[in-house]
Amino acid sequence: MRQTVKTFDGFRGAEQVVRKEGFYHAELDVVRFFAFLAVFLHHALPADSALYSSAGLSTTAASWLLAVKQAGSYGVDLFFTLSSYLITELLIREHLTKGSLDIRAFYIRRALRIWPLYFVFLGATVFFIPLILPDDKFNAHYAVSFALFSGNWVCAIEGLPFSVASPLWSISVEEQFYLAWPLLLLLFGVSRIRKLAFVMLGVALALRTLLAVYDVAHPGVWCNTLARLDPIALGALLAVTLRGRAPRITAAPRIALGVASLTLFVIVAKYLKQDGLDSLITYPLAAIASVMLLVAALQTDAPILRRKPFSWLVYLGRISYGLYIFHLLSLTLMSKQSSLLGIPMNFERRFVLSFVITVILAAASYRWLERPFLRLKNRFARVPTHSALNNSEATVALPTAPVTAHL
Repeated sequence: MRQTVKTFDGFRGAEQVVRKEGFYHAELDVVRFFAFLAVFLHHALPADSALYSSAGLSTTAASWLLAVKQAGSYGVDLFFTLSSYLITELLIREHLTKGSLDIRAFYIRRALRIWPLYFVFLGATVFFIPLILPDDKFNAHYAVSFALFSGNWVCAIEGLPFSVASPLWSISVEEQFYLAWPLLLLLFGVSRIRKLAFVMLGVALALRTLLAVYDVAHPGVWCNTLARLDPIALGALLAVTLRGRAPRITAAPRIALGVASLTLFVIVAKYLKQDGLDSLITYPLAAIASVMLLVAALQTDAPILRRKPFSWLVYLGRISYGLYIFHLLSLTLMSKQSSLLGIPMNFERRFVLSFVITVILAAASYRWLERPFLRLKNRFARVPTHSALNNSEATVALPTAPVTAHL
C-alpha cells in the first residue's frame, strides 16, 4: 500500500543530506538505554522516605532522592519522544527519497519489531508467571485489552494491574501512534507535520483540563493516550526542525543542556503532580526535558561510542525493548526470592541482581527471539539505517547480526 503524499517544502535543502546518508545515530541507542534505566530506578528504589532516613540520610536528602525516583517515571516520556522523532524522521526521509510512503511496509516493520517479544511475554504473564508468582494479578480483562493494544485505556479507567506486565500499557500508546501517524500524514500531507503537532498539543491540553475539572485521579491521565500527546508532538516537531541533520553545537552547551534536562525532570517530579491542574504543565515540561536531552545527545558522529566500554551502552540501548519488558519481572522475582529460595538478601544485592537478570533475559530475547524477525523486518526497510559501528565493538561478547536502527 504505497501512498503518495504532498511535497514537504519545509524540508527543502535537506534532500541532499537524506539521499547521501543513511540514518543511524548510536548515541540515540544510549539515550534509549538511559530511558529504560530511569524507569528501572523508578520501580527499584523504595517509595518510603523512612527507609532513606533509617539509612542515615537527612530529611532533605531523602526528599530529593524520592524526587529522583519519581523522575524516573518520565523515562516513558523520553521513550515516546524518541520514538516519535525517529519514526517521523524516517517517514520524511522515505517521502523525500521515494516520493511516497509505503504504509503497508511501515506496519509490517512495526509488527515484526514489537509483536514477537510482546506476545510471548503476554502469554507468559497469563499462563506461566502465576505459577511462580501467585500474587500476580493479570485477569482476562487486562489480558484481552493488552493483546488488542488498548491496555492503556483499561488502565486509565480501572487502574494499573498488580502484575509484572503493567509497564506494557505504554506499548499500547506507542502502537496507537504507529497506527495513526502515517495515516495522518497521508490524509493531511507531510508538509503539515508542524500543524498536526500543534493540534496534538492542543488536544492534550484540552483533555487534561477536562480531566482536571472532573477530578480524574492517577492513572486516568498518565495512561490516557490523548492526554499524553506532548512528547509525541514535540518529537515530531524536533524531526521537522532539525531537517535531517544533527544539532551543530559544541561540547560545553551539550553538557549544559543535558544537565538542565535531567534537572528539569527532577524538579517536575518533586513539585508537580501527574493529575489535576498540575498536569496542565507537568507533561509539557517533561516533554520539553525529553527534547532537550535528545538535542544534547544528537551528533553527526560519536566515535567514542565505537570503543569499549562506551560501545556496551550502545548494545544495551539496542536491547532496551527487552530490558523494559523484563525489568519488573526481574525486580519482583528478586523481591520474592527469600520466600521462593529462602536466601536472605539486602537491597543493594537485590538491586544489582535484578539488573543483571534483566540484561540476561533481554540479551537472550534479542539473540534468539527478536533478531530473526529483525532480519525479516529489514526486507521491508525503505530508508537505509545501517550503523557504522563495528559489530564486535557494539555488542560486548555476544554474536551479532549487522547493526541497524531497530526502531
